[in-house]
Amino acid sequence: MNSSNQPENQSRPPQQTTTCHPSVRKWIYLRGILLGLLVAGWWIMFAPDSMMESGLKIALGVAAGLLATGSYLYNLRHTFCPPANTGAPGAGKE
Repeated sequence: MNSSNQPENQSRPPQQTTTCHPSVRKWIYLRGILLGLLVAGWWIMFAPDSMMESGLKIALGVAAGLLATGSYLYNLRHTFCPPANTGAPGAGKE
């Protein structure tokens, strides 16, 4: 809280709180890609060879990495593209 007893996010303009700065967006993409590489590498290196063939292990590792990257970026989708309709549900529809 600031000195006027309002939360800090209310003192900022609404445009600034809903948009993501391009440099922040770059770091979010980089973290998503690194997370995918980490998951894929872990799967490829540490999945037991007795469970599957080597080629299948690599393919499943890449799929797991893509899934991890996609889910990370999907959960942060409101950071990139804030919802266009900020009013009440159904507002403007007649």
